[in-house]
Amino acid sequence: MAELRFERGPGVTAGADMLLGCAVAVIDEWGRVLLQRRTDGDYWGLPGGRMETGDTFIEAARREVREETGLEIEIDRLLGLYSDPELCVIYPNGKRVQVASATFVAAIVGGEMIESNEETAELRWFHSHDLPPNILPTHIPRLTDLFHCPPLLHID
Repeated sequence: MAELRFERGPGVTAGADMLLGCAVAVIDEWGRVLLQRRTDGDYWGLPGGRMETGDTFIEAARREVREETGLEIEIDRLLGLYSDPELCVIYPNGKRVQVASATFVAAIVGGEMIESNEETAELRWFHSHDLPPNILPTHIPRLTDLFHCPPLLHID
């Protein structure tokens, strides 16, 4: 079975599509972040995904969290706007993309956390000091910024 892959370096996104999306750092009352282990590769990351035509960033963020976790959220703040022209994501179907993402910090306001579905192999809460080693390369800077004190607004 094909899995999600990444290429890094100058020019790797030449000819790739641009994926506009969002991700959400859902934080619990103990300051832990909810991470999703994906079904298309052994990577952990923030819930999120592609924006659809007619979406706002907030609507897309809420929808993606609901689809991937079962939870309803309230957005607290913008963590940042992330893009990296030297990091190309290659999906299992061969599609190559450069990701541009608005990433938010949110709290749970309802719903019930799922165990798994077609996109989510597992969901788990992590403290900043015990993050898994196999984090999506596109999400490493987001998690670094999330746990930075005082909070930073990242824009690139």
